[in-house]
Amino acid sequence: MRARRVAVIGGGLGGLTAAGVLARAGIDVTLFEAADRLGGKATTLAADGIRLDLGPTLLAMPAVVRDTFARLGATDLLPPIVPLELQCEYRFADGMRFRVWSELARSIEEAAAFGGGEAGGLRRFYADAEALWRVAGAPYLEAPFDGLGGFLARVGRRGFAAALRGLRMGTLAQLAARHFRSAQLRQFVGRFATYAGASPYAASEVFATIAHLERAAGVHHVAGGIGALATALAAALGRLGVDLRLGRRVAWTARDGGFVVGDGLFEAVVVNADPLASAARDAGPLALSGYVLLARVSERLELPHHLVLFSRDYPAEFRQLFAGEPADDPTLYVCHPAASDPTMAPDGVSGLYLMTNAPPLAPGRGGDVDDLRRRLLARLERHAPGLAGRLDILAEQTPADLARLGAPRGSIYGFLPHGRLASLRRPRMRGATPGVFFAGGGTHPGGGVPLVMLSGRWAAAMALQHLGLEAAA
Repeated sequence: MRARRVAVIGGGLGGLTAAGVLARAGIDVTLFEAADRLGGKATTLAADGIRLDLGPTLLAMPAVVRDTFARLGATDLLPPIVPLELQCEYRFADGMRFRVWSELARSIEEAAAFGGGEAGGLRRFYADAEALWRVAGAPYLEAPFDGLGGFLARVGRRGFAAALRGLRMGTLAQLAARHFRSAQLRQFVGRFATYAGASPYAASEVFATIAHLERAAGVHHVAGGIGALATALAAALGRLGVDLRLGRRVAWTARDGGFVVGDGLFEAVVVNADPLASAARDAGPLALSGYVLLARVSERLELPHHLVLFSRDYPAEFRQLFAGEPADDPTLYVCHPAASDPTMAPDGVSGLYLMTNAPPLAPGRGGDVDDLRRRLLARLERHAPGLAGRLDILAEQTPADLARLGAPRGSIYGFLPHGRLASLRRPRMRGATPGVFFAGGGTHPGGGVPLVMLSGRWAAAMALQHLGLEAAA
């Protein structure tokens, strides 16, 4: 019997996952990647014994990752996934600190330091976040979004109370205000909107489900960095016989009921790229971009694995960002992986991942990298005087760099999920041309390593259905 052929364009985590699922189902798969490496945004820099992720730096929902590798028959290739007891430390402009632990009781003790019943507020917040997960989050991740009817049916199976709770959703900032009096813990809640490049003052409270998932499933470190997952997936694809073609920038053309990609003819195409451009939706408002600086420090710093240094005025920060300007006082995220994995840096040395949010690029403009660097280092200097001057910069990633990787105007996530039901307007996985399917953080179900892997599995399942084959993603 003639082998069925599918092309995968793009070798990020979504494309790698889709290629593996298809190959495991007996499909002849060719994967084209424009760069000379696989992984897309999920890449790990290695320099002078230091390893630092340049893209995503933490892993939640590890069961999705483990299940993905199991479906590819590649569990033996999966790097160790280590839960973090201290999930993240938040520091505020007034000097207060709030640490989130894997054990809820310890986080509640931390909240008590803010007084005013904030310990009870944190307990109620997590209960509300879990309820939001049951009524909206779980139905959203149960299946590919292929229309409002299917999603509402999945919500409806939770009962009338669930549907009513979904209809009452406000913004994430409003949810925070219901549970907390302190501006600090409201900032903590608001941060979860930035996981999708959104503002907590315009994004739905459904993003609180991220807090629930981090509490329930944990925050994890991948040994060797998130980029090690891409390396392991590539090895799995090699075992499955996927034809990997690096350094090949290709497009697809429909022809005679199939598709021409490169020099081959295929029956379906999975595109691991943001679908906004192909849907002519990339000219409007976009989710935030970011500026990343990787650095070496010649001492082992006393910093946690994950640290957030909040701005003094959160609403003002987002007003500036969504007006297209870098924030004067940006929130700074710091990842110090050697805090929990000493193999990520030599003895007596620290590697730091530093990131601030940035607006997407204005049309025709490349952004001011020097200005973004200056703002980030100034923010670090206010927190730790003298540290900025001791950094040896290893690498930077700017909005312009992200744009060259295919992100629309450098927006990390592309689609801007502002509005109560915005996630349901995310670009579909099913392309306008039958036989074309999208995978990656720009389509359903969204960004983050597990969700991108889910999108790859679902895109592969859709391609198999298009070919008239059994699909089980």
